[in-house]
Amino acid sequence: MAVLETNELFKERLSRKQGMHQLLPEETERVKQIVLEITVDIVSLCEELSVPYMLGGGSALGAVRHQGFIPWDDDIDLNIPRADIDRLLDAVEERYPEKYYVEAPLRTPGYLSSFIQIHRRGTVFQEYLAQKKEDCGIKIDIFVIENTFDQIILRKLHGLLVQAGLFFLSCYRMFAWRKEFKHLSKGDAKAALVMKIKGIMGLPFAVAPHFFYWCVQKSMMCCKDDNSRYVTIPSGRKHFFGELYQRKSFMDTQSMVFQGHLFQVSKEYDHYLSNLYGDYMTLPPEEHREHHVIYDLKFQGEYHPPMLLNKKQVQKLLLSMLEDFASYCRKHGLRYYLVGGTLLGAVRHKGFIPWDDDIDVGMPRPDYERFLELTRTEPVAPYLQAISGEEYTLSNPYCELIHMQTRLERSSSRYIRQKCQNLHLFIDIFPQDGWPENDREAERLAAKMKKMRYMIQNARAKIGKGTSPLRILAKTPAVLTMRLVGWQRVINCMNRIAKTYDYDSSRYVGAVTYGIYGPGERCLHDEVVDFTEVTFEGKRYPAPGCYDRYLTQIFGDYMQLPPEDKRVDHKMKVWYEGEALGW
Repeated sequence: MAVLETNELFKERLSRKQGMHQLLPEETERVKQIVLEITVDIVSLCEELSVPYMLGGGSALGAVRHQGFIPWDDDIDLNIPRADIDRLLDAVEERYPEKYYVEAPLRTPGYLSSFIQIHRRGTVFQEYLAQKKEDCGIKIDIFVIENTFDQIILRKLHGLLVQAGLFFLSCYRMFAWRKEFKHLSKGDAKAALVMKIKGIMGLPFAVAPHFFYWCVQKSMMCCKDDNSRYVTIPSGRKHFFGELYQRKSFMDTQSMVFQGHLFQVSKEYDHYLSNLYGDYMTLPPEEHREHHVIYDLKFQGEYHPPMLLNKKQVQKLLLSMLEDFASYCRKHGLRYYLVGGTLLGAVRHKGFIPWDDDIDVGMPRPDYERFLELTRTEPVAPYLQAISGEEYTLSNPYCELIHMQTRLERSSSRYIRQKCQNLHLFIDIFPQDGWPENDREAERLAAKMKKMRYMIQNARAKIGKGTSPLRILAKTPAVLTMRLVGWQRVINCMNRIAKTYDYDSSRYVGAVTYGIYGPGERCLHDEVVDFTEVTFEGKRYPAPGCYDRYLTQIFGDYMQLPPEDKRVDHKMKVWYEGEALGW
C-alpha cells in the first residue's frame, strides 16, 4: 500500500501547481498568528479541564528545532487521548460558540477525515474545492491518541483492521473527489496513476460510504482500556504501526517554548521525532519542505459567510424572482400562468401557502420553447439562469429559473447524485401540452409518463442510499441500468410523446411530462386560455380561466386547510451569497 501513499504527493508536489493561492510571507505570518491564538485557547481549556495534550508532528519538531513554527510551516497539531476528546470538544463549543467551530469524526455530518479540526470563524483556508468556504476556516488539527491491546495478536489484528480501513477510506475520498484530484494531478504521470488506481479501489465503498466511514472510526476506538500498555495515533503521519508507542513513556510530557508560550511535548520526543522524520535536526532540502494546497485564503473582515434565510426571506426572494420572470414574459409576449401549490396559495391565501417554499408556473409548449431559446442569449436577469431538461442542464423534464447568488440543501440530497441536482433557489416552469380527448388514452399517457419519471429517478439516484437495506438492494440493479440508459434519453422520449399533442389545437391541455396528478392536470383548452388574474402577495398574476375546476381536480375541497401533519415544505436550507438584500 505504501506505493499508493498520497500524503507526500499532496504536500510536496501537487501543492506547487499553478492556479491556486500561493501564500505571501505576510499572509503566512498572519495565518500563524491566528493558529497560535487558537492553540493558546485550546491549551488553556485542556489545562483547566485537566485534559492531557502534547504538540504533535511538525509542531513538536518546531518546538524542539526552532522553538516555534517551522519557518515554512503554518499549522499546529495537537495529540490528545481518546478518553478526553468529547469532554474537550464540548467545552470548546460551549466556551467559544462565536469564535470557533469544530469538525470531528462521527460528530460532524458529512465529515470524512479521521482527525479533528478546530476552525476560526470568519476566515477561509480552503484546501479542497469540495469544501464550502464557511466550513474551512484557519484551523488547528487534533490527532487522537487511541488505546490498543496489550495482547500482541489482538494488537496486530487491531492495527491491520484500522490501517486497511483508513487506506480504503482514502481510496473512497479519491473516488468521491476524483474530478478535483484529476485536475490536481494533470501533468504529473505518477500522481495521476496513483489517484486513478485508488479511485477505482474506492468505487465499491460508494455503495454505503457513511456506514463504511462509521465502521472505520469505530474500529480505531475499539480498545476501551484507558490503561493499556500501548497507544497509537492511527490518523497520524505514519499510521497505526508507525505511530505505536508505550503509554507510560510517550504520555509523560515536559514544557517547551513555542513562539514564546510554554506547551507540552512528550519527554520521549527524540524517539518520537526520529521515528517520524529521521535526522530531524537537519533541515530538509527545499523540494521536501511541506506546503499546504490552498485555493483561497481570507482573514476576519475579508469574508462574509452566506446568509441562511428563514422561510419568510426565502419567500420574499422567490417573489422577486417571479416578478423578474413576469416582466420578462410581458416584454417578449410569452404566455404563462400560476399552477399547482402557487395557484392554490393565490386563491386560498392571496399569496404563499404559509408552510410552502416554492413557486410553480406553467407555460404553453410554444411559449416554453421560445422562452428557452430567448434565455440562451438574453437572461431573465443578471443573477437568474434558466436550466432545463431539454438542454441537459437539469435532470428533470421541465425548466427551473435559478438564482445564482443562492445555495440550497435539501433532505432529498441524501438519495440524489450531486451532479443531478440543482443547488440554487428556483422557480419551477412546467411545459403545458395537449392531452388526449379519450379518457382511457389519457390514463395510459399518464401511466407512461409516471413510469418514465421513475426511470429518471433511478438514473439520478445514489447507489447504496435508500430508506432500508432491503430497498437499497432491490433498487440497485434498476439504478445501474438507468445510469447506462441516461436520464437525457428518457427526457427526450417524454418530450417527443408530449409534443404529439399540440397545445393550441388540442381540446384538453395541462402538464404532461411532469404532470404528477395525472389526468387531474387535464382541463379544457378554451377554459384554460380564457385567462384571469389572481392576487399573489399583493401583485396580480395570470391564472387559468378554469382555476376552480383545476384546483378541485387536483386537491379536492381545496379551500379547506389540510391536517397539520400534511403541511410539509421541501425541507430546504437556503443561503444567500450576494450583496445585502436590503430587507
